[in-house]
Amino acid sequence: MKIDLRTIYRFQPMEYSGGLPTGGDVYYECECGDIVSSVSFVKAACKCGNVTGAQGAVTIQSPEKVKPLRGKLR
Repeated sequence: MKIDLRTIYRFQPMEYSGGLPTGGDVYYECECGDIVSSVSFVKAACKCGNVTGAQGAVTIQSPEKVKPLRGKLR
């Protein structure tokens, strides 16, 4: 089942240095346009397969293709 998180959350780009940030309100937007939680406890993946997550962890194949976002409920 595919859920567009933009219908649930308002996203703001994040400033960061070093590695990609993680946290309960941090999401990753892949260049393919899909958004995946940085601490996904359910199986999730972007459509191009660059970002995959499950069991509280996320794997990113190409970090330069990912933009971190802070998500707040609408």
